[in-house]
Formats: sequence, C-alpha cells, structure tokens
Amino acid sequence: MHFRSVLLLLSSLLLAPTHAQSQSSWPGWGGISNIFAFGDSYTTTRFQINGTQPNIDNPLGNPAFPGQTFSNGRNWIDFLTYSYNDSLIFSYNFAMGGASVDSFGVPNPFRPMDQQVRQFFLPNYAPNATDAKAKWASDNTLFTSFFGINDINTSFRTGRANMTALHTQIFATYAQLIDELYQAGARNFLFMNVPAVHRSPLLMGQGNATVESSKAAIADFNARISNMAQSFTQRRTDATVFMLDTFSLYDAVLDDPKSRSETEVYTNTTGFCFAYSARTFDEESFNSSCGIPQKQFLWLDVLHPTPPIHEAMAADIASLLRNNEFIGSSNTSNTTRPNVASPPEPTASSNLESSNSHRVVSSTTFVLVLAVIVALAF
Repeated sequence: MHFRSVLLLLSSLLLAPTHAQSQSSWPGWGGISNIFAFGDSYTTTRFQINGTQPNIDNPLGNPAFPGQTFSNGRNWIDFLTYSYNDSLIFSYNFAMGGASVDSFGVPNPFRPMDQQVRQFFLPNYAPNATDAKAKWASDNTLFTSFFGINDINTSFRTGRANMTALHTQIFATYAQLIDELYQAGARNFLFMNVPAVHRSPLLMGQGNATVESSKAAIADFNARISNMAQSFTQRRTDATVFMLDTFSLYDAVLDDPKSRSETEVYTNTTGFCFAYSARTFDEESFNSSCGIPQKQFLWLDVLHPTPPIHEAMAADIASLLRNNEFIGSSNTSNTTRPNVASPPEPTASSNLESSNSHRVVSSTTFVLVLAVIVALAF
C-alpha cells in the first residue's frame, strides 16, 4: 500500500466516531415516527391497547387528547408528541399511575414495567407478535422509560440495608427488560431519572427525616439509572441512548420558577389546592377558593405536578434529541446529578442474596407499602 493511502486510511480511522451510536438506527429527531412509552403517573394518559390506535387525527390513539393525565392537562408526552415534535409521531403509552419497575412476582394492580413490557408491548406490538397492532422499525422508533418515583417512595421506608437490596433487585429487572426490548428490535432509548420529589408536599409534610431519607433513595436510584444506561451502551453498541436529568430540572424550578420560560407562570412551588386535584383536565382552571389559577401552582396535589414543568421536560427532551446528545456523543454535556458514589452495576442475572421465601415476603411488603403510598398520593 502506498504511503499516501496509509495516511488516508489512518486519518479516516482517527476521524471516525468513537461510538457506534452515530452510525446506528438513530435517524435524528425528525426521523422518529413512533414512540413506545413506559412509566407511571407522570407519563400515563390512560391509553387502552384494545382501543383506537394512534392515528393522524389523534397521535395518542385514545382517549381524546390530552388523555386522562395526572397533571390535569397536558403532560410531557403530550407536549413532546404535539408541540415539540419535528415529524408526525404516533405515541403508544403503556404507563399507569402507581407503576414501579418490578412486580416481584406477586399480584400488582398498578401495572409495573415488567407487565407493561411483557404483557402489553411484547404480545401486541413486537414485530413477531400475532396480529401486531402497529408497524414500526428500529430506525424510526423511540422507546422511553420514566420510572422510580413509586419505587423510591416505597424503598426508603424499608431502611437503608433493605433499600439497597431492593434497588439491586429492581435494577436487575430493569436491565433485563431493556434488553428484552432490544431483542424485540428497539434501538433508540430515552431514560429519565427520578425528579426531586423529596420536595413534594407528600414528603415535605412528613418531616425532615423523611425528606432526607427519600433524597438519599433518589440519589441511589438515579446513580443506578446512569450506570445501567452506560453499561447498556457498552454492551449494545448499535443502540442509541439519551438521558434526561429530571432531578436537576425539578430542583432548579423549585428553587426559581423563572429559571425556565415554561415555568415562569408559577407563583406557588410548595403547596397545592385540593379543588384542582379533582382533575377536570382544564389547564386554565380557576377556583376562587384557591386564590390563584391552577397553572400558577407547581403541584396539582401532594405528588403530581401541573403542565408547565411537563412542558419544560418536553422542551429538554426535544433539545437532547435534536442535538443528538446521546450518551457517548461529543455533544453530551455534563449534567448535574445527585452527589453520591455510584453503586455496583447490577447484572441482568443479579438477585437478592436471600432465600426465596424471604424474597416473597419482602416483595409482598413492597407492593403493600406501594399501595398505601399511591392511595395517599391520589
């Protein structure tokens, strides 16, 4: 080979992207036609898989826009699908209020992520599903996952040691589920970490010890999400993974609503008015007994935020996607995360170091405590 040819070859190798993601199935935000969303009350629109599927008239399928949300109006996926999209997007939303990541093998009425993936997505929307309800491809579809609020609201109450064990088991399941989506053809992922819900009326009203314990649980959970995402991109080099730091967003807006144009309408970031939590799905609601319009409250109730901060989330997501700020890209900024040491990365085969009987008791307790917390938050 001529010396000039060797130089050209070396130059091409040195200038080539260091991560396969930039040459993978990521088409850019404008190339996304479908979203499959998994999550809890911060995401749900009460989509029914046997109802009308997403279509041009209603890209969310069912129910009617904006859906039956916990924000009493649009939530982040409404904003992303309708207002911050760069193309026509059909969004299939499996999220459900009260959902955690793992059902722990016991009955769970809140449709945790393992049920969302294995009982709803895979049998009905995977490419090999009998009578699949949608057509999608790896290079035109984004998979989103927003979990942890219900997990930490339960786990921190079990004590530090039990919390660590629960989080380890939860992330073994989480990693496995993401891999199952990958095996079904998913290549483009967006993960969201846990917001600063330790500052919600639900937890602030339970005293400083509760606030600090929940904050520590959030920090541990969010470190694990970051580790899981990093590990996944290293194992699945043809996958493109984005991470939204909702913790920092919520923390900043709670400190100063005017830090974001979407949330500058907020005049009350600590309380809520019970009259608005009845959910009429009217963002312009005004009840004189509340003193100010609904949209001026950050909190609709003890745990769920109103639409403005959901819009800020959608704006940040769209920015990440438009700028191709996936994990490992040269555009990725160093976002602020809770200051904790990263826990060991769980593997898909990890499990609690305990007997099966102990695991069942712990899992049942987890679901029972979760039910109480969800009941308080509704």
